[in-house]
Amino acid sequence: MQVIRDNYGASRFDAYVDGEVAASLKYKIQDGEMWLLDIEEDRWHRGLGLGEPLVRRALAEAHRRRLRVLPFCSEARQQVFNHPVFLQLVPQEQRSRFHKSWALEGKSRAARRRRRVPAGAVRASADSKAGAR
Repeated sequence: MQVIRDNYGASRFDAYVDGEVAASLKYKIQDGEMWLLDIEEDRWHRGLGLGEPLVRRALAEAHRRRLRVLPFCSEARQQVFNHPVFLQLVPQEQRSRFHKSWALEGKSRAARRRRRVPAGAVRASADSKAGAR
């Protein structure tokens, strides 16, 4: 079971799995803004999808405290721009700045996906070419 807590003293949200900190979202609060900086995951807990609930908790807390949000972390940008409710937390004058970097990250992710070819696809392609000869 996972639990997410705001660790005020360390300026981070911590995700606990089985009583241990498995991932953290670092933030900074300044001038009425919450800066979402970076997610760190323990190597033993990677792949559990802890980034999304950490970001959602931070965004909910920012909303509750009436803070504007600056999503410097890529996972935070993804959440903000995929959910219009969260986009309202980003100051209007900052949205294009963060949207551009999110769009560039999306293009980069798409390019990486295109480069990855499943092993079976390579073998099937080679077999079909050999059969056509």
